[in-house]
Amino acid sequence: MAWRNEYADSLHKVLIDTPNGTIECVGGSYAGVPFFVEEAETSGGREVVSTPLPFSETHVNEDVGKKVRSFPIKFYLVGADCESKRESLEEAFNKEGAFELVHPHYGRFNARCSAYSLSFKKDEQEYIAGEATFVPEQDPKETASSVEDLRGIAIEKSDAVLDNSQSVFIESFDVAGKAKAIVDSVANFTVGILDMITEARSSVRSVSEFVNTVSQIRENISIALMTPADFSSRIQQILTMSADVVAREDAANEYVRESLSVIKSIISKDRSTAYASADELSEKISRLVLMSSAAMVSKSVVDCHFDSAEESREMQDSISETFSAAAGVVDSIDDYVNLMDMQAVALKYLRNEMSNLAVVVEYPMNGTRDILSTCFDCYGSLDRVEDILNRNGICDPMTITPRNLRVLSK
Repeated sequence: MAWRNEYADSLHKVLIDTPNGTIECVGGSYAGVPFFVEEAETSGGREVVSTPLPFSETHVNEDVGKKVRSFPIKFYLVGADCESKRESLEEAFNKEGAFELVHPHYGRFNARCSAYSLSFKKDEQEYIAGEATFVPEQDPKETASSVEDLRGIAIEKSDAVLDNSQSVFIESFDVAGKAKAIVDSVANFTVGILDMITEARSSVRSVSEFVNTVSQIRENISIALMTPADFSSRIQQILTMSADVVAREDAANEYVRESLSVIKSIISKDRSTAYASADELSEKISRLVLMSSAAMVSKSVVDCHFDSAEESREMQDSISETFSAAAGVVDSIDDYVNLMDMQAVALKYLRNEMSNLAVVVEYPMNGTRDILSTCFDCYGSLDRVEDILNRNGICDPMTITPRNLRVLSK
């Protein structure tokens, strides 16, 4: 099944240290509790009952239906909070009902845990190994192919990450009691962040609401830093302000590209100052911006419009490259899992959409033509005149010399 390999290929691999050495893992989760997966298996087939025929050496095979598939996985919990994750995971394992399983090869589907085991030793800190077997509520192949489900999943996951990013920032960011030099250093870093966002958000940078929000943060930046809830809300406001204010068909496409640009900029931005505590606070602001922007990429990609499969593929490549780079710099396991989860859903959605799109083909022109007759011959209408001109860089629409034009297949 090609869709399984595509999902697995889209996941970013990470090396983790275990008492038995370094191993390569990918992210997974159950009931929202993240973990690292080293090995995953599956089993299935048909339930066949074989009945020997009396007084003969033959038998009859009776097919009574499909076997219930099972998905055993070997996973790890690491980090300072692995004990709390273990408690949440065990609670979900033992609770009646089905929960969402994020599987490294089969994507997302609801499943029940039929068995699990955990192993830990008193001399091993911040590390727990385990194995679990899951039984799906329905065949994951059927649920994974639903574009509507993927759209809903992308939006729901993005909203959850936005909420989480803000709540974590509010809980962990505090400049109260810090020296003036520390606050000034963080304030200067924030001004750089605002400049970076303004530069990236070309679609809304002239919108009054955007301009006013940025100005309010700049003018009272030291005071804004004292109120993490209000500060994070305003930062997310300028990051999530939709391009709906611009009545263009490709507004969502531009918004995704802007959000990807913010992620790339925040990854490469220098956070080092003369004060370690200022660096730590600046890192929290960077995390808020990075995760909020990533959430809006996943949330907005379902509204993108593409004229060709080639354009969709370019968007896929850009998302994959940017999210993989982001996953390589985040410190939190939760952030890593959320990034890979959002990336996988976005890429799967785009691949499904791409199957219905036209592809770019070559249209041979053996003589000099004008754009109107050429467009009508290709499409039977004049609706794509501008597309042909832009796609082929034609300067003189009335005199197109013999060449192979790049046009859409439908």
